[in-house]
Amino acid sequence: MKEELPALLSAVSDLYQKSQVELPLNVSDIESTPDRVFSNGAASYNAAPGGINGHTSGGTPTSTIGTTTTIAARLKVESGPELVLAAAARLTMAEGHSVFTRKQLINEMRSAHSYFKETYVKNLSGSVHRLLKDNKLNEPSKGNLALTASCRAELEARLAGQ
Repeated sequence: MKEELPALLSAVSDLYQKSQVELPLNVSDIESTPDRVFSNGAASYNAAPGGINGHTSGGTPTSTIGTTTTIAARLKVESGPELVLAAAARLTMAEGHSVFTRKQLINEMRSAHSYFKETYVKNLSGSVHRLLKDNKLNEPSKGNLALTASCRAELEARLAGQ
C-alpha cells in the first residue's frame, strides 16, 4: 500500500486538475452527515447549504436563482415539461439536490402558482418521459430524477443571461 499511495495521489491530483472542481476550503463547509452511502461503505457529501463561497457546484450564485416562479418567468415557461425543468433547476441549483423525487418535483412545480396547472401533474409521466428521451433528465435510480449535465449547463447559461 505504501508503494501505491504516491501513484494514487498523483492520479487524484491529475483528475482534479482536469475537472476544475471547486473543493471546499474548510472541513466545516461539508455537512457532517453523508448525502449518500454506497454499498462498499464509501460516502458522498454535498457542500453546506448555499454552496461553497455562495455558489453551487455549477457556479451560479444561489442567491440569484430565485424561486421556481422567478425561474419559470426567466425561462418563459409555457408548458408542463418547461415547468418541470424550471422546478428541476430550482431543486438542483438553489436547493443543492443532485437527485430528486417526483414528489419533490411536484411540490416545487406547485410552488409556481402563476404557472402551475393541475393537468401538469396528471401529465407528469408523459412530461418526464419526453424529457428523458430529449436527454434533459436522467433517472439514476428508480423513482429518482436528475438534470443531465448538458441541460443544467444550458439552464445556467439561460438564467445567467437574463
